[in-house]
Amino acid sequence: MFLLAFAALVSLYAGQKVISYFAARRFIKKNGCKLPHRLPQSERIIGYGLLKEVKESERKKTILEDSRQRTEANGETFQMTLMGNTFIKTIDPENVKSILATKFEDFGLGSRLDSFGPLLGSGIFTTDGAHWEHSRVSSDIERVRR
Repeated sequence: MFLLAFAALVSLYAGQKVISYFAARRFIKKNGCKLPHRLPQSERIIGYGLLKEVKESERKKTILEDSRQRTEANGETFQMTLMGNTFIKTIDPENVKSILATKFEDFGLGSRLDSFGPLLGSGIFTTDGAHWEHSRVSSDIERVRR
């Protein structure tokens, strides 16, 4: 029974990875994206080494500095794996502009509202879709008025 449950979980995980892979390939092709540089990691399935680095940075209270150094070493945009999830980190101005202004409907925040909602409420940092667009337009209007 245990082996059957384990096999089902592995199959579900693998299926999710395959679906995500093909969705990412479609997005890349549709938008003419280049593949980002991959952060050098000893293993890219779970990202346990990076998790240990982040935990150590957290313990030493050097997360921002270590993140800055990682960005300097790997460029403005790179891909990394942490806890089985693939993340793309960017500080490239054109990428940030696309994400925040011109193509925000293509990028989601996931469950950020669940995590940061109690602290930040519902606004441009915690919502997606029409609500985010409304918050963003309202913020732009206020900035122009000043």
